[in-house]
Amino acid sequence: MYTIGAPRLPPCVKGLIIANVSVFILQWFPGAIGDLVTYFGALYPVNTFIHFELWRIVTYMFLHSRDMIFHILFNMLSLWWFGVELEDIWGKRKFLIFYFVCGIGSGLFTLFYLLANLNAPVIGASGAVLGLLTAYAIYYPQRQVLIFGIFPMKMRTLVIGYAAISVFFSLTGGGGNVAHIVHLGGIAVAYIYLKVAPAAWMEWNKRVYLWRSRRQIDKMTKK
Repeated sequence: MYTIGAPRLPPCVKGLIIANVSVFILQWFPGAIGDLVTYFGALYPVNTFIHFELWRIVTYMFLHSRDMIFHILFNMLSLWWFGVELEDIWGKRKFLIFYFVCGIGSGLFTLFYLLANLNAPVIGASGAVLGLLTAYAIYYPQRQVLIFGIFPMKMRTLVIGYAAISVFFSLTGGGGNVAHIVHLGGIAVAYIYLKVAPAAWMEWNKRVYLWRSRRQIDKMTKK
């Protein structure tokens, strides 16, 4: 069994954790300050679609529920556990691009899902974090983690389970205040980014190469 979460913090993971915790502290400021931080940073579909407040697609990733300390705790621990090795593999630039692609992509995914409820706010780094979990499962599908520190589970099974739960609650509307559609969006964007898009790009290059080869042969034949 492999124990994830090395006792160190590479630059990007460290910076993201500091940024999230700092914003969370701002959310707890007394008076109107904390409320304003949450309001102007949350992903409100009506503000994003109608008022074109596009910054919300990014800022919502750094906000967390003030009523559930577990919300930010889970996200930051997962960012640490799974992000350290991925940053080592990819380097800082690719890691940050992937993190924000998953976070922004899951935000857009959620916006279209909430077209029928434009006033529902969304906050949290869960989309980006679930993207990291998915990437980790793609690289290390057989690696095991301990659920609740007790039950061993393979990474591939863990992510498939997350996806299944997210689909179920997104369709049924259950799951309390947890934005399961954000989780699903993060998983979907990560899979497309790492598996579908590269395969499609390779197929496109192959077709272009064959087309150019045929044209070259036709030109030589005509001569």
